[in-house]
Amino acid sequence: MDHLVDRLLNRALDTGRGLVERRVRLGVTGLAEAGKTVFITALVQALLHPAALPRLSVVAEGRLRTVLLRPQPSQNLPRFPFEDCVARLTGAFGTPDWPESTRTQAELRLSLRYLPGGLMAHLGERVLHLDLFDYPGEWLLDLALLRHDYESWSAATLAEIRAAPLMPEAKAFLDHLHRVMPDQEDQGAEAQAIESARLFTDFLHARQKSLGRSAPLGPGRFLLPGELEGSPLLTFAPLGPVGGGAVSRGSLRRLMNERFQAYKDQVVRAFHQKHFARLDRQIVLLDLAGHLSQEEKRADASAQALDAVLAALRIGGSSWLPRWLSPRIDRVLFAATKADHLPSDQHQALQEQLKRKLDASLRRTAYNGAQLETMALASIRATQEVEARGEGRRYVAGTPYRGSEPLAHYPGKIPQTGRLNAGAFRVERFRPPDDLDPRGPWPHLGLDRALEFLVGDWLQ
Repeated sequence: MDHLVDRLLNRALDTGRGLVERRVRLGVTGLAEAGKTVFITALVQALLHPAALPRLSVVAEGRLRTVLLRPQPSQNLPRFPFEDCVARLTGAFGTPDWPESTRTQAELRLSLRYLPGGLMAHLGERVLHLDLFDYPGEWLLDLALLRHDYESWSAATLAEIRAAPLMPEAKAFLDHLHRVMPDQEDQGAEAQAIESARLFTDFLHARQKSLGRSAPLGPGRFLLPGELEGSPLLTFAPLGPVGGGAVSRGSLRRLMNERFQAYKDQVVRAFHQKHFARLDRQIVLLDLAGHLSQEEKRADASAQALDAVLAALRIGGSSWLPRWLSPRIDRVLFAATKADHLPSDQHQALQEQLKRKLDASLRRTAYNGAQLETMALASIRATQEVEARGEGRRYVAGTPYRGSEPLAHYPGKIPQTGRLNAGAFRVERFRPPDDLDPRGPWPHLGLDRALEFLVGDWLQ
């Protein structure tokens, strides 16, 4: 109820400011390693130094007056560490490097003063507050739990554990399940729950290490607990199906069920209502080239995870209520990041592969009434293109992450349709450019087009 009151009050304040000041909330979403932290840093840097944004109409038409970082609106959220990210990228601490991935939710506000376009210009300058909301990719998957009860989640999770290549941590957890009697009265149910959760968490970490952070298995707070470290909310695990008899009141299954429901209500649903329900625009980032470089089934798994998450977000939909009473996401951008790892003649193929992988998400988003767009972008361009004489193909050149000498790399060719041949494609990971200016614009690919789609209409 408190979340609803806060939301209505915030929207009422927005409306009260009239045409002079407005605000838009942009959610930055994506699984881990998709480049969320770099995207937010580059977006803020670009708006503070907009010379490199020729395709953002408010810049191209000379209507953007100034942009400032302002105190964030939420007093109970960490501030996105923009200055630390800039320092890391520009080499203030040594060699330029990519900032660390998101480990908790964060927020940042930019205020843009601009002159409206067309006939509205005579009304004078306006202010748009752009609130950016970032959160860990691991937490993203928790939204899918809202569609499950404990039994269906247990069945789906155990099926995935058994289908995955067997690792010692998986065997230890499954062996433990064979030893417990989950449906019987058990005075030691709490200790069993703690041990089960420990073994389950060990498996989740091992699976993540084996498959990469881009393919986690929820609950996400088991991987990045944040302030819930040691909480009973994180002491549950999947169990096999109920046996033939009745489930005792003091059984391990009852305890696990209660913890699972509490996790959904107090962590997932509360987080969803407090943050996601207030979003106006959404960008969904996916390191598709990196996933395809490893194996196509990982790209498929990431796309399926994103589809489950997007189904839980309040996207589109018609309502007779005004937006300040019934907020909803009305524009969604799906972006394949790190496009600078590929020559420009493959960016269209990367975008077509993105459309193919996210086909279900795109169709659902369009059906719900939201405007959508797909594109390939690089928040910070770390490479240049070079052409090999006599070969007729283009390479990307930059400093590889595990090296100090520049390298020209050809990743292979992505087909616009169909699937990749195994081993036919591999991207190189590059370091940030060594000449990024903390007080100037940075090179990018498509960041201005992304901004135009996400907020350009708010700046008219």
